[in-house]
Amino acid sequence: MTTTTDHQHETRLKDVAQIVVGAGAIALPIAMSKDTWEIAEELPPSNIIAIACMSVLLIAGFVYAAYFRGRFRKHWRYFLLRVLSIYGLTVIVSSANLLVVNQAPWLTDPTVALNQTVLVALPASFAATIVDHLS
Repeated sequence: MTTTTDHQHETRLKDVAQIVVGAGAIALPIAMSKDTWEIAEELPPSNIIAIACMSVLLIAGFVYAAYFRGRFRKHWRYFLLRVLSIYGLTVIVSSANLLVVNQAPWLTDPTVALNQTVLVALPASFAATIVDHLS
C-alpha cells in the first residue's frame, strides 16, 4: 500500500507489518492484565476519550519529529494518514488480543470492550510507532 512516491513518506506492507508486530508485542501482555479489565469497567467515557486523544497526539508528535519536521506543509496528508494508520492498526491489534484472551465483550458490553481496547492501545501505540520508526 503506497501513499506517495517519496520513500520517506510512503506506507508499505512492511510498515504495516512492523506496526502490527510492535503493537502486538505490548498489547498481548497488557490485554491479559486483570487490572486493565477492571480499570476499563470503572473509567468514565471522558477519561477514555482523553486516553484515546492522548495516544493520537503522542503518535503525532513522534511521527512529526521523526519524519515530517520541516516538510509538514507539503506532506500533511501523508502525516495524517501515517498517524491514523498507526493508531487504527493498534486499535485492531489491541481488540484482537483482548478477544483471544476472552476479555472483549463486544456483543454483550461494547462500552467495556471499547474501553479495554483504548486502554491497551495506549502503550501498544507507542511500541508500534517506535518499531515503525526503526526501519
